[in-house]
Amino acid sequence: MPGNDSPVPQVCMGFILRHPLRIDPPPDQGEFGIKRRSPVFPRERDEERIRRLSESSYTPTTQILLQMMDEEFRCSFLLSGVFIEHLEGADPDLYELLSQATAHRNAEVLSESYYNTAMGAIPDSDEFRIQVEMHRLLMTEFSGRKPSILVAPCRIFNRNIVRAALDEGFSAIYTDVFDTYHSAYDQFSGYTLDGIPFLIRHCKLSDDIAIRYGDVDWEYHPLTARTYAGWIRGMGKCTVHILVDMEVFGGRYSRDTGILDFLQALPGAYADAGIHPVLPSEEVKMITAADMFSDEQMEEVFGRWPQNMMQCTALDALRTAGRWVPDRTAWRRFQAMPLFQAMATTEGSCGMVKTQRSQAEAYLEFSRYMAALSRFEEEQSQMVRAGSAARFLRCIPPERAFHFCTPYHREGFSAHSLEEFVKLLDVASDDCIKHHGERSDIATWIREVIGDTTLAGRMQTLRGRNEIAEAVEKRIHELWKRLK
Repeated sequence: MPGNDSPVPQVCMGFILRHPLRIDPPPDQGEFGIKRRSPVFPRERDEERIRRLSESSYTPTTQILLQMMDEEFRCSFLLSGVFIEHLEGADPDLYELLSQATAHRNAEVLSESYYNTAMGAIPDSDEFRIQVEMHRLLMTEFSGRKPSILVAPCRIFNRNIVRAALDEGFSAIYTDVFDTYHSAYDQFSGYTLDGIPFLIRHCKLSDDIAIRYGDVDWEYHPLTARTYAGWIRGMGKCTVHILVDMEVFGGRYSRDTGILDFLQALPGAYADAGIHPVLPSEEVKMITAADMFSDEQMEEVFGRWPQNMMQCTALDALRTAGRWVPDRTAWRRFQAMPLFQAMATTEGSCGMVKTQRSQAEAYLEFSRYMAALSRFEEEQSQMVRAGSAARFLRCIPPERAFHFCTPYHREGFSAHSLEEFVKLLDVASDDCIKHHGERSDIATWIREVIGDTTLAGRMQTLRGRNEIAEAVEKRIHELWKRLK
C-alpha cells in the first residue's frame, strides 16, 4: 500500500488558532436621519474576544502544550494572519507564549492564506497565492521558522491550491476534502497531484475531540485519552493526521469538563499504546510511494464549495469589487471563509467548532454581508477617478435586488448587480421577461436602484431577452473601460 514505511502507528496532531471575522449590522441612524459610519470589522470587539478566550482557553492550553513538548511530544500550530494581527494588542503575554511555543524544537508551524480566504475556490484567481505568501512571511517572522506545509481551505481542493503550493515551494498540502466527501480514498495512503504530496486530515478523530467530546449522549462519553489512543492504535501501522481548533480546549468545553486533563494525558496514552507523535514535515519525508491523483479524480472533488446560491452571489460580488477597489486590506477581510460559511445552515470544518443555524439565519448573514460590501463599494467609489462607473457596477443588498417574477409567482432568483442580472436573464422564463418588459421594471430598477440613467434610458423600449442582454452587456463593457 502506498504511504510511509513506519513500523509503528504515528499521529500528527495540530492546533488551530483563528479569529473568525463577523459583519456588524448596518449602522444606526443618528440625528436628522443621517447614518453613522462605523467600521464593518470593529477591532475593539475582536480584541475583546481574544482576551476572553486567552484566559479560558489559549493561555492554559499553550502552557500545557509547552510542557508536553518539553517531554518530547510533537505537534504543529496553525495561526491565522488575522489572529496574529490582533493578538499583540489584545494580549501581549499570549503573543510571547505562542511565539515561544511555535519556536520549540518539537513544534512545527503550518501555513494558509493570510485572511483564510474563500478566493481559493476561484480557479483563475491569483489572490489565494498572494495571501499564502503573506501568511508565510508573517509566520516566519513570528516563529523564526519558514512553514513547509500548506493547509488548504476547508472543503476546497483544486489546482489553484496546488499551483499556489508549488509556486511557493511547499513540500505538502493538508486537506479535509477527501475524508469529508470521499471516504473511498484511503486517508492513510500517500497521494500526489502535479508532484506534490497531500495529507488527508482524519475528520472523524478530529471531530471526536472538537464536536463529540461534550456530548453526554455519546456512547464514549466521557472520552478518555486511553480510549482515544486505542482507536488510533487499532488503525494499524499508519499515520493519522488530526487538526483541532484550540478554542475547544477551555473555550467550547470548559475546564470542568476535563478537556484540559484529557489533553495533558494524551502523551502518556500514546506512549502506552505504542503510538509515536511526529511532525507533518517528518511524515512527508517518510513517504516512500504515492498514488498519482488523476484529472478524473480531481473532477470528483472539485466544486464541493460554494454550497449554495447565496455563497455564489457573495463570492461573485466580492470578486468583481476586487477588480477596482483601492483599499485591498479591507477587501481581503471580506474574503474570510467564516463569513461565507455563515451563509449556510452548517458552519465549520474538520476539527473545528461547528455552528448550526436556520435557513432564515443564514439568509440574514447573507443580507448583512451584501449590505456591508455594497456600503464599502459606495465609499470606495469616492476614491477613484470614474466614481460613477464604480457605483453602477457595485453590488446591492437583497432588499434592493431585482427579483425575477411572472404575474403569478417568483422565479426564485434575484440579481444583486448588473453583471448578475445579465447572467440570470439566461435562466429567466419567457413569461418573466415579458412581464417585466411590459411594466418597465428593468428600466425602473436600473434608474432608481443602480442609478445609471443612461442605461435606464436605453432600456425603456426594449422587450426581448437578447436585446435586453445585449444592451446591459454593452453598458457593463463601457463602465469597465472607464474604470481602467
